[in-house]
Amino acid sequence: MNTVISGFGYALPSATIDNKTIVEWMNTTEEFIETRTGVLTRQHISENESTGVLMVEACKKAIEKANLLPEDIDMLIVNTLSPDYHDPSQACLIQPMLSLKNTIPVFDIRAQCSGLIYGMDIARQFIATGTHQNILVCCGEALSKRMDYSDEGRNLSILLGDGAGAVVLSASEDQNKGILDAAIHADGSYFELLWTESPGTSGKTFSGDESKCSYFRMNGKAMFKHAVEKFTEVTVQTLKKHNLSMEDIDVIIPHQPNMRILDAVINNLGIPRNKVQINVHKYGNIASGSLPTTLSEYMENTPPEEREGKLGLIVGYGSGATWGSVLYKF
Repeated sequence: MNTVISGFGYALPSATIDNKTIVEWMNTTEEFIETRTGVLTRQHISENESTGVLMVEACKKAIEKANLLPEDIDMLIVNTLSPDYHDPSQACLIQPMLSLKNTIPVFDIRAQCSGLIYGMDIARQFIATGTHQNILVCCGEALSKRMDYSDEGRNLSILLGDGAGAVVLSASEDQNKGILDAAIHADGSYFELLWTESPGTSGKTFSGDESKCSYFRMNGKAMFKHAVEKFTEVTVQTLKKHNLSMEDIDVIIPHQPNMRILDAVINNLGIPRNKVQINVHKYGNIASGSLPTTLSEYMENTPPEEREGKLGLIVGYGSGATWGSVLYKF
């Protein structure tokens, strides 16, 4: 049984935050933000909204696009690093909000920005066994609620946006489309490239400043180097495994960390820019919400008859470090 994307959807907050506004919040300049990150605007949720609100909207759109009812979904996989509550799982929170059956398995994964790729690979394993027919994978973030406006946190905070995306993966007998292959990887020795210390149980902090433990901290130069390396590596490995060249790939759908990383990968691989879906300039870095939003935008803006038969490569890299790819025939 093959696994196909039967539905997709994404949700973004209504408030658009431009670089001029960011400069009013922290010690930086519009020129620095644009030249160093490529981000021009990003969407931020209101004080009364949360990650769950965005996830529910994205999931409802995906289920509707798949021409299914909530009761047709037989598994929910959620990825987020900014849940509404520390515990229980975000999946359990949004399950009743979506009117999903109260007997299906629902669970969170923590693959960070690689969440969609991990979720798709997990889903296809269940579908391949024949035990599940329609699996909903949702990734979303409300990163604006975790922004550090100090000089220590600004280089990451200027990137952050909010949003959620979802896909319904369904069993299909059509062997001419669907997931052809997936590769997921991790290397925990890079744990300290990007991390948040609290809430946690370690009893210690890397920085030694407990007042800032709930903020993201990033080793920027090392993160840049490792992200570019793994983005490039997993793409080359996937192509080589399937005896493909870059010319055989019709569309590349990457996570959107920042424009400098994307530019470096594009240059490394010699990819024509018109093959790469890019929206980091509009939405910033939405962490795990980035990939499903970018995928959904591509599918929304490309009519079915135009994308039919196209070969796509979904690639991502996240903290942990995690990375991976999905080779998909539309």
